Amino acid sequence: MIGITIGDPSGIGSEIVLKALSTSSLRAYGGNLLLIGNHKLLENLQRKYVGRGFSLAKFNIIDAFGDFRYEYGKPQKQCGIAAFLQLNLASHLLKTGKIKGIVTAPVSKTALAMAGFPYAGQTEYFATEFGVKKYGMLAWSEELKIILVTIHHPLKEVTKLVTEQNVLEKIKLLNDYFIRYEKKRKPKIGVFALNPHAFEFSCGAEDKILKAIKQARKSGISAEGPIPADSISFFSSHTSLPPRFDAYIAMYHDQGIVPVKLLSRGAGVNMTLGLPFVRTAPLHGVAFDIASKKGIANTDAMLNAIRLCQKLTEN
Repeated sequence: MIGITIGDPSGIGSEIVLKALSTSSLRAYGGNLLLIGNHKLLENLQRKYVGRGFSLAKFNIIDAFGDFRYEYGKPQKQCGIAAFLQLNLASHLLKTGKIKGIVTAPVSKTALAMAGFPYAGQTEYFATEFGVKKYGMLAWSEELKIILVTIHHPLKEVTKLVTEQNVLEKIKLLNDYFIRYEKKRKPKIGVFALNPHAFEFSCGAEDKILKAIKQARKSGISAEGPIPADSISFFSSHTSLPPRFDAYIAMYHDQGIVPVKLLSRGAGVNMTLGLPFVRTAPLHGVAFDIASKKGIANTDAMLNAIRLCQKLTEN
């Protein structure tokens, strides 16, 4: 069984969860899915988003928070508390073996901060809760996979965080992912440079990246770089040939997230590597600007996150 949180109640989390569950491909898995949120809230919203032909009766639901009033489309302390409580309950269920994996709906980092949440995001929460020091955010799609060396850091801090140790750690995490889940013994990993044109405009970061690549090669990992990010062709110029690399290492958030979002057409997944369980999430945020507006939120990323979590926990 896997768990699914509904995220921040004032965002699109509940909508995309309900829409995903209403698809024919997931209805059959109802007994193997545990919704973590609020039963009454989901029942009130199911008619609005998926119509009368869908019933939550096939799915297991556990309340993480009680009823309260909130407004759609804005960060609120109580919504941050509700999101925090879902993560705490999910953590307990994982530790006690009630669920094998977790899919997290989007949360507002602002609302979480208002609620006293002491972590940068859900990724960092799970890593701390389970005592994991080496972890990484993998932007996943069928078309492209990129792990980030730095996640939620301002650009002015990125340079000092691009160290030989940090880059090597992410190379190893990505390599381990392919061995464990993709059953690929020697994946080809491309490592991005931090600066434009790599060494041409380098202030030293590329030397550290190169040292990490050389260390990875010594341990038998197939890694190349540092490669200028703007020179990467994610697909072979000849459509009958496979791409040059199986996956990539990006130095900062937007360098890795943007191409995955573009090639997946918004259906990408955020997967946390290094945890003792599978954790996935849609590769997008709470979308306050469209929350509760005629049910227009796209559910493809959430659907892929649930499918990926199911697949990998069965692996």
